[in-house]
Amino acid sequence: MMAELDTYWVQHGGGDPAFWIRRMTNRMPVVHLKDMTIQDHNIQVMAEVGEGNLNWPAILDACREANVEWYAVEQDICQRDPFESLAISYRNLKAMGLQ
Repeated sequence: MMAELDTYWVQHGGGDPAFWIRRMTNRMPVVHLKDMTIQDHNIQVMAEVGEGNLNWPAILDACREANVEWYAVEQDICQRDPFESLAISYRNLKAMGLQ
């Protein structure tokens, strides 16, 4: 069985994205990368990768260990221009060592 995990929705549901990525080792060629921030009244909001509270070092290490081939950066709802959000995520992922 293959999987296609979304980091935001795993975190939103109370799970640990890195844990679940590792559980899918060799069965998940693509992972969807989204970040999360907490706004007023504990509302969870999608954010650019690296701009929220997800543990990106652990997530990216888990992706490497699980042999993830493709990283799909997406943000269902943007707080700014979608192309600006994509550029921010791209720059942050490069700074984290993802090439």
